[in-house]
Amino acid sequence: MTTVRGLGASLGVAIGSSFVYENEIDFDKKAILSHVEATKQLIEKFSSQIIDFRSKERNDEADILDAYILILQDPEILGQLNQNLDSSIEEVYKIFTTTAEVFESMEDVYFKQRAEDILSVGKHLVFNMQNIERKITLSDNTILIAEDLTPADTSSMDLSKVDGIILKEGGFTSHAVIVAKNLGIPCVIGVKDLLDDIVDGELMTIDGDTGNINISPSENEIFELKQKQGNIKKLIQNFTKTKYEALGIEFRVNIGSLEEIIAFNHPFLNSIGLFRSEFIYLDNTTNPTLEEQKKVLEQITQKFTGTIVYRTLDIGGDKQVDYLKLPSEENPFLGVRGIRLLLDDLELFDSQVKSILNSESLERIKIMFPMIATIEDFIKAKEFIAKTADDLNVEVPPLGIMVETPSSALIADKLSEIVDFISIGTNDLTQYIMAADRGNNNLSSYQDPLHPAVLRAISNVIDCCNANNTEVSVCGEMSSDPISAFVLYILGLKIFSMAPSASPFVFDVLNTHSKIEKQKLKEKILLQDNAQQVRTIIQETLN
Repeated sequence: MTTVRGLGASLGVAIGSSFVYENEIDFDKKAILSHVEATKQLIEKFSSQIIDFRSKERNDEADILDAYILILQDPEILGQLNQNLDSSIEEVYKIFTTTAEVFESMEDVYFKQRAEDILSVGKHLVFNMQNIERKITLSDNTILIAEDLTPADTSSMDLSKVDGIILKEGGFTSHAVIVAKNLGIPCVIGVKDLLDDIVDGELMTIDGDTGNINISPSENEIFELKQKQGNIKKLIQNFTKTKYEALGIEFRVNIGSLEEIIAFNHPFLNSIGLFRSEFIYLDNTTNPTLEEQKKVLEQITQKFTGTIVYRTLDIGGDKQVDYLKLPSEENPFLGVRGIRLLLDDLELFDSQVKSILNSESLERIKIMFPMIATIEDFIKAKEFIAKTADDLNVEVPPLGIMVETPSSALIADKLSEIVDFISIGTNDLTQYIMAADRGNNNLSSYQDPLHPAVLRAISNVIDCCNANNTEVSVCGEMSSDPISAFVLYILGLKIFSMAPSASPFVFDVLNTHSKIEKQKLKEKILLQDNAQQVRTIIQETLN
């Protein structure tokens, strides 16, 4: 047995046979079609796939293919292609790689991400020129191995036959990972070249929790994994409405795309603790109209019957929108982002606020402001909302903030007196407290939310909110991790907002250890020196 370790990206375990999806270009294979004819066919193919995706309400994938078509129709790329109608495979692909390199060199994160799309389109065009059919036939219980997967790739596969996905590249927010989470498929990413020697048909196991991949596993390993599969099934079955309500805590879900809205299906979880409204802007090529924003909100209110916490636009940092023409900044994570951007661009703020206040389900909506650093930030935003509500003759909904800056955590006593609710954004709070960019893999050791410095900040916020009878929740990734969620529970948290697929795992830990003496354990973990010490204490407690 050989063990390879990647990064767990979608929970669950699987046993199956490997299938290596090759999407590398064979430059020795000659072109059958000209790039002109191949482009025409590819646009027709993408257009057909878009119609299919739209009919199945898989709008995120359709939007990506729309972007692919725009790349194929880009005047700059077309101009280079048409300079030589007899361009070879190598010459055609070089146009796309050169263009992608230009985008990759830009500081703007949005443009860096577009570089990947350009390379993907270049590959698909070359495959079309070579007349290579990308339709893939999969067998049951497939463990799919690929460098990465685009919507064009997944549209050609029967994912119902895929029990696990392994990506050499890809990030936690890549298309393939989102698809895996929505379909409940275990996924491991970041294995790079560790599986280059794998051939089709090899027996494998993967664990989307630990990131472990076993090749040619022993009978004992298979037995243990099947036990884990059975335990996960029991765990999900044990997550009942009756037991959930008896625990006295509240689970809400995080939603960040139309795809996640459509895919959501749960018998009793019906509230959103974090609606990431920026996807409405990120998925558009122009500033979304008031009607477009209202339409998305209508879809949400129809699908979810409980509370909806609508976070206003959180653009900036690692999320950029080119058509907004935001100024270039040396350090965008510390720049004009979140509420700072909206207070600087009141027209943008006004459009989003009106789309919310015009909702027929306004009585269930709460508005949350991101990147609050001062009391004045909240007051200005509140005053703007109040004026707009008065103009529309509607009631002001509950207004809250994300605590994700050290300053807001330190003045939580003051903020919790004037806001209606607080949600702790542990992703950004961790990076700001530890002064470590969460997108920089070289600083991963600093990005642990269980570091006592981060936990002390979170504990202070929870204590202040409880003292002032102010609703407090956590909507960062800590809520989706069972170990971290248990720590939050120890610190006094009662409302958790998480990825829907994580809910039974988190519930199991909290339900099993609900009667633990929390105060002594809280004092103990806050006195530790580092995250590993905290983790050791928690693991000993849970075992």
